Amino acid sequence: MSVQSMRASGGRRVVAVDNAEELGSIKEFVVAPSGRRIDKVQIGGRGKKAEFARWSDLESFGADVVMAERADIAEEAETDRDTAAAKGNVTLLGARILDTDGFEHGAVEDAEFDTDDGSIVSVSSSAGTIGSDRIRSLGAYALVVDADDPHN
Repeated sequence: MSVQSMRASGGRRVVAVDNAEELGSIKEFVVAPSGRRIDKVQIGGRGKKAEFARWSDLESFGADVVMAERADIAEEAETDRDTAAAKGNVTLLGARILDTDGFEHGAVEDAEFDTDDGSIVSVSSSAGTIGSDRIRSLGAYALVVDADDPHN
């Protein structure tokens, strides 16, 4: 497993393996409603005209460049969640963190993800690091996590 920072990965160029064409750069990550994996990355456009690449179409996620399987992977927003992510309305970075007991734990400053499968490994805030096993969901209002177990 290779882990990278979501914040540090923003702006990384996306290049097609089949023709070495630059397709764009990472503008936003579209995280699944579960908050536990990256479904897509926005690589161009804005708002309703945003273009995305599915995580499954990315061949490798390197420290300098993201390699896409082929040049024709870019697609328009398919869901309201895609459009909301492109507009910055549903985003993991900057999301407020609420636990299932209703307590706030700051906002997401960064997230670590597995470059092989796009799974979120952890999120960090000024209050500390939260492992993916505690993540419940991500919406427009907040990232919801399990409350700390006082018996551990």
